[in-house]
Amino acid sequence: MLERNDYLATLRESVATIRSAADGNLARPVPSCPNWTMSQLVWHCTRVHDAIVQIVVDKVQGFDKLRPHKRVDDDVLLETFTRGADRLLDVLTTTPADTEIWSWVGPAPAMWAVRRMTQETMVHAWDAASAIGPVPHMPAEMASDGIDEFLHNFLRLQREAMPAPGGSVHIHCTDVNGEWLIDEPEQGNVVITREHAKGTCAMRGTASQLLLVLWRRQSLSTVEVIGASDVALRFVERTAL
Repeated sequence: MLERNDYLATLRESVATIRSAADGNLARPVPSCPNWTMSQLVWHCTRVHDAIVQIVVDKVQGFDKLRPHKRVDDDVLLETFTRGADRLLDVLTTTPADTEIWSWVGPAPAMWAVRRMTQETMVHAWDAASAIGPVPHMPAEMASDGIDEFLHNFLRLQREAMPAPGGSVHIHCTDVNGEWLIDEPEQGNVVITREHAKGTCAMRGTASQLLLVLWRRQSLSTVEVIGASDVALRFVERTAL
């Protein structure tokens, strides 16, 4: 895990990227998020940011307990998004890092929310920016941290009727420190270790490439796959996003 100030700086940059990309482009499709327009992406981020504020400030204990919000019109959407993001940043800056909050992986410190919102917003900033121009840069260390965050928070969320990978997966960043071995010795029991080890297959690439493959923003062919490619494909396709 990185320092809180590093996360908050990246979160601010990602908010600014989304706002800039969406300004004047709310009707534009977002290719990396099928069936979404830029407007839908911005509203999604607005709702997610508010959900975390409710979880941290109001001690909400579950998504089903969140206060619902009516979808705002596009003419006030960016203003609503910006105001909500500013509120989120204020909450994540001032809340003691060890404050216990609810999360879907169990009770967690507020730093879980700092990390989660940074990684969530950074990926959506990539979605927004890549919809209007060149693919944006993603800092290698933050992307490597994003891989770790994804593995520990999302692997347990599995798509229905999707088969198990059928083997172990070694993930190896080529541009920054970051290696993981993921195994599932029995159905539903996923074991994640940070080590250099031989798996049934290996996925090698830059941290940003690997993170985007895990989030299914880019295809598996973006990275180097060594060994059983069918295991790698099932691994990537199995997570419910």
